[in-house]
Amino acid sequence: MRFLGMDGGGTHIAVSLVDENENLKMKFEINTGVNLTSVNQERLQEIFKEIYSKTGKVRGIVVSFSGAGTQSRKIKLQSIIKKIFCSNNVTVYNDGESILFSIYRGSNSALTIAGTGTIVMGITSEKQIIRSGGWGHLFDDIGGGFWISTRIIQEAFRYRDGLREYDPIFDNLKLFYGYNTIEDLTSLQAMENFKTIISSFTKVALNEPTPLVKIIVEEGIQDLTFRCKIVLDKLEIKELYMHGGLFNSPYYNSLFRQYLHSYSLFPLEIDVSHQMALLAKKLYY
Repeated sequence: MRFLGMDGGGTHIAVSLVDENENLKMKFEINTGVNLTSVNQERLQEIFKEIYSKTGKVRGIVVSFSGAGTQSRKIKLQSIIKKIFCSNNVTVYNDGESILFSIYRGSNSALTIAGTGTIVMGITSEKQIIRSGGWGHLFDDIGGGFWISTRIIQEAFRYRDGLREYDPIFDNLKLFYGYNTIEDLTSLQAMENFKTIISSFTKVALNEPTPLVKIIVEEGIQDLTFRCKIVLDKLEIKELYMHGGLFNSPYYNSLFRQYLHSYSLFPLEIDVSHQMALLAKKLYY
């Protein structure tokens, strides 16, 4: 008897499989973005078929997906998984919910995620969810990897059009994507996995942030930390958990902490797909 957990975000999907004794039987990743705001149904089906080919039938499934922030998206994703895995035992959370439930210990708690996108979420002692942000790459996700890279690209085009001064990050952009001109960057919009591809530049930009990168990152962190303060004030707590790849950047992490210097911040190291597999065993054993 086996139970499956999946953790899907803007750059990859992680998969864990446990048995009825909670022993880890399989673990792997597929390097493709699966955020529900930017991946179509056909692509999702291909990804889940690939996962099914590795795991086979399971007793229960719990998935944590970025972009699964509305009930309609959860139902859509759930129906795809049920069909491919031939199982009705499927539960879907968005990425913030899944981690909140993993850390919940009966009292008010709060979490911020900063990866491809951003979100701030809290949970009350009565398990009521409070949320700010995470509304997708077209409308929100300020301070996330996609947003940062997109803002840099926007400024590159402004430089190309004579609207701003040069910044060294523009040459790094062309080098990273293998383009000769700034105009070539328009090709990124037409790529199937554009969100993952565009977001991937943020890690490079944060390694040695130029003056422009520092301005953009600070703009994003100002918005994100303001959201954090609002959620924390509603919960009447001073403790915040931090999760996501952007916090691995010393520059991003340090600046984020400066803006929340009066709060207690705790980096959260959690294997979400493994936790989801354990939750699937708890729900469907």
